[in-house]
Amino acid sequence: MYKAHKIDDDLYFLHFTRKSWPTGSNIFVIPDRDGLNVIDTGLNENASFEGFENCLAGLGYRVSDIHTVYLTHGHTDHIAGVNLITNHCTPRIYLSEKSIPEARKPAMQEHYCLPESVRKIVPELQNFDILANFEQSCGRWWLEDIEIAPIRGGDRLTIGKYTFSTILVPGHDIGLLVFYEPSLKLLLSTDLFQSTGPGSALPWYTSTAGGVGEYLSSLQRVEGLDVEQVLPSHGFVRNGFSDAVEVTRSVIKSREQKILQALQDGRKSCRQLDKLLFGEFLLEICPWFSTITEAHLVALKNDNRIADDDGCYVVI
Repeated sequence: MYKAHKIDDDLYFLHFTRKSWPTGSNIFVIPDRDGLNVIDTGLNENASFEGFENCLAGLGYRVSDIHTVYLTHGHTDHIAGVNLITNHCTPRIYLSEKSIPEARKPAMQEHYCLPESVRKIVPELQNFDILANFEQSCGRWWLEDIEIAPIRGGDRLTIGKYTFSTILVPGHDIGLLVFYEPSLKLLLSTDLFQSTGPGSALPWYTSTAGGVGEYLSSLQRVEGLDVEQVLPSHGFVRNGFSDAVEVTRSVIKSREQKILQALQDGRKSCRQLDKLLFGEFLLEICPWFSTITEAHLVALKNDNRIADDDGCYVVI
């Protein structure tokens, strides 16, 4: 379920290898003299956690060696594993300050992953229980009884022998942080970029998490970094940092163009545009992808390029 890759003397990339949903996050492991630091934790699921344990054992460690956990954002597939780790030890838990509410309260997770504004324009989602879906796929993920310390964009984190700068990059999630290590020219890009494998459905974004404009600004915020290696939280980034930025930006802009081209041919509902962008198969697996379409519709309406016409959309 996990395969370890040595990135530096004291930094390991644990690649989550299952390709079907649910796809847990990749995990970063950084040993120090006190034990282990981990960045993100994957799913609360016995099979994947056993894979995590086996991967640590192969490196000569146990889950009980973990003393600190850093969480890049509050989505279920990144934080749920905390609930299994804390059965073995009591690590310090750090999480992006803006993501703490969604990690604590299921209603806030729903607000950022499937906002009410999407349900209003996609009838098929009005009775869809995204929280039950997330619990079934990712396991019990919320961290209501666990002490959490905040991380903020601009913080400098000393993790083992490395010093990471955190950069707040909303769009995918309201509190998404990437971790940059300048001496290694390494970026832990979390869910910011499109990647191969299980993360190929990224970029995913919602209007409540920052929407299209914030996502594009986030890409602009990081593209000037001196980066030679990118490690994402799903799959791999194979073609380098600059390409990762540009490909992700191009995906977002191409979705906007597809929407505008479709509306040139006549008024369309959000659901019709969903099917154009993602196809029925992906929408069956991840119904919440309607949030991407809605985020574009919100941005286009705010720019006075389209209008709402009795539940459908038209070009102005």
